[in-house]
Amino acid sequence: MIKILCACASGSGSSLLMEMACKKALKSLGLADSDMTVQHCPLGEAKGQYKAYDALLVGKNFADSQDFRKIAETGFPVLGVKNMMSQTEIAEAIKASGILV
Repeated sequence: MIKILCACASGSGSSLLMEMACKKALKSLGLADSDMTVQHCPLGEAKGQYKAYDALLVGKNFADSQDFRKIAETGFPVLGVKNMMSQTEIAEAIKASGILV
């Protein structure tokens, strides 16, 4: 079971689109719906909830922010993508993170 949390500033627009693209990306990597949990939320909530997930998916600009760099420095996968709706870019970030075993 892979669990990914998608976050954007407000937690409703971009993160919802990211969630949908992330699910498609995971399917393209061979996972079934039953093998994944993908949810979305605001950035503020993500800072407190991320430990319940395997990875955090955010826009590149947020991944480069101080708060999310600190999270990444602990070894937790913070996946920053430029195009939040790009299934290909998200799939590449997931593969590069090493969370798929």
